[in-house]
Amino acid sequence: MHRHPSLRAVLVLIGLAVGASRAGADAAHDAERLFQRAQGYEARGSIETRRMAMECLERATALAPDHAAYQIALGRVYYRMGYLAQARTRFQAAEKLDPTDAAARFGIAEVWRRDWLKYLDRASLAKAIADFSSAASLRPGDCEAWIQLVPLLVEQKDLAAASAAAARALAVAPNRPEAALAVAYTSYRMGRVARAESTFKAALPGLPRLARERFEDIAPVATEEDTARLRRLPLPKRPEFLRRFWRNLDPDLASPENEAQLEYWSRVAHAYFLFFDTRRREWDERGEVYVRYGPPERVDYNPVNLPMVQQFSTGPAYPANMLVWSYPSLGMEVQMQDRMLSEYYLLPISMSEDMDPRPDPDVVAHRGDLLSASGGRGVFPVLPPGTGPRPVDGVLARFSGAAGPRLFGQVETSGWPDDSLWAEWVVLDTAMVEVGRAMRSLVVSACDPAQRVTADFATDLAPGRYQVGITVRDKAGRRGVFRDAVELGVAPAALTLSDAVVTCGRPDLSPPAPGVAPAVRIEADPAAEVFGSDPLTVYFEMYDLRPDENGTSRFEYEATVRSEDKDPRIWIQRLLQPRPRIPAISATRREEQPGNLRRQFVTIPVAELGEGHYRLDIRVRDLNAGSEAVTRVSFVKRGSASPGG
Repeated sequence: MHRHPSLRAVLVLIGLAVGASRAGADAAHDAERLFQRAQGYEARGSIETRRMAMECLERATALAPDHAAYQIALGRVYYRMGYLAQARTRFQAAEKLDPTDAAARFGIAEVWRRDWLKYLDRASLAKAIADFSSAASLRPGDCEAWIQLVPLLVEQKDLAAASAAAARALAVAPNRPEAALAVAYTSYRMGRVARAESTFKAALPGLPRLARERFEDIAPVATEEDTARLRRLPLPKRPEFLRRFWRNLDPDLASPENEAQLEYWSRVAHAYFLFFDTRRREWDERGEVYVRYGPPERVDYNPVNLPMVQQFSTGPAYPANMLVWSYPSLGMEVQMQDRMLSEYYLLPISMSEDMDPRPDPDVVAHRGDLLSASGGRGVFPVLPPGTGPRPVDGVLARFSGAAGPRLFGQVETSGWPDDSLWAEWVVLDTAMVEVGRAMRSLVVSACDPAQRVTADFATDLAPGRYQVGITVRDKAGRRGVFRDAVELGVAPAALTLSDAVVTCGRPDLSPPAPGVAPAVRIEADPAAEVFGSDPLTVYFEMYDLRPDENGTSRFEYEATVRSEDKDPRIWIQRLLQPRPRIPAISATRREEQPGNLRRQFVTIPVAELGEGHYRLDIRVRDLNAGSEAVTRVSFVKRGSASPGG
């Protein structure tokens, strides 16, 4: 017999359903109310209100566990408080609820990014890139994921992908300066120097003040004196000071861009994206070291050979995470400590030594591809990314012309005249203002006609200090840069000598045409090398010799060659096993001539000298006036094989 449910039972079931629905509605209402309250707490930004927001969101997610927005909000609070594991769990829960939620993927990516920054695990870097890429694909109109991808892809050495991500960010947010900044610094890293410069100049004014100040601040790479001088200047005069500061560091004076400044801005952009803490309104020591020296060649987190403690002279030791950035090509290792275990790194404290990281000056001095900032507080590449190097040798020499000081410069490189090589000469005064520029093709070198080409320049200048650059370019886009500083003095009304220049044989001393001022036309050897049995030939000029009543000048010069090589052994080895001294080679000659100007070359046989570095000292005595003057030049003695021989 079939029984129907009683009316009472039906009413009970209906009541339970209504109660459950009302309870569910109440739970959803309570969860939303807690979510809104958490938003208000979070907006206040204090540690205490953030904790209150966390508690509200924990209750909201318990009441409504299937609400993805609540999970994401709680994940963000956990992330800001440093609870990375809990944050990842919440973001993953939201992603499981809605696999198309870009915010969930973005949150997971942020956690992996922070995990990589802390532990340096390349797997975490790859996961961060993958999740930021997913977030960008799910929400391609949001530029934030594209921007976040850029520095991570640079760290992964995928510049093409980084440049593409920066371009996407700028395409979807053309008015956002951070997107333009990403394009600027990836353009420079890709070797698009002109585009990088124009994009940087367009992006920087629109950045938030704190970010803009990072790019304007020269303190990381400037001396304390320069930094103090800049801060004492009134605001209207600071741009000119900064222009001169960066022009002084410009490795290639002939190019329209300042490669050192662009390199610095590129480093600042990368450090800003990775290490800048908006809560602290600064970056830690990682950002400071990065903008000075670029990316480390090796990184180690808590290496086993270093104690993970901070020990002061007295008192207990405190735990500290250690980070070591190594720059072996600069002879430098930088140790940093996270003394508060908050992922904020500082230099170790020492009462006995300066912990400010500096490269080995001897290592940098022998790196022709690097330019060191004043005081060694920063190092910059001479050439921009993507530009192939062309080794060059250059020399500057000071002479006197009819109107005053005359500066001579010559540059030499390997090649042939049909290689389409050209050189550009630029001279800047103390205000870093251009006072001379010239360009010419390179011609066959007298030093090595078969394999070397050369170009020389000369400029009449007023007495003063100058920066001089000669840049050589070829049709393949390679570049060689020679740069040096020189000071031109006021010639006294007495015997003076020009600089001595090593030459490739006898210079052209033919007299000038009537009415034409004498000109210096010498075949200098910028490398200042002597090979095998070849003699050393040096050219110099004597000025203001005193003629006698018959107009005859009489002079005597003594030329002496001495070794400049130092014994690299320690003092005890030098004491117990002294090396024989290389005897000096000396020659004296007395001559007379009409007039007060003498163009002189000296040829000295040096076949018996061993390979090494030497210096030639030339002492001239004016026999009529009884005065003396000295000039000198260094040269290198090579083995028996001469260039092209």
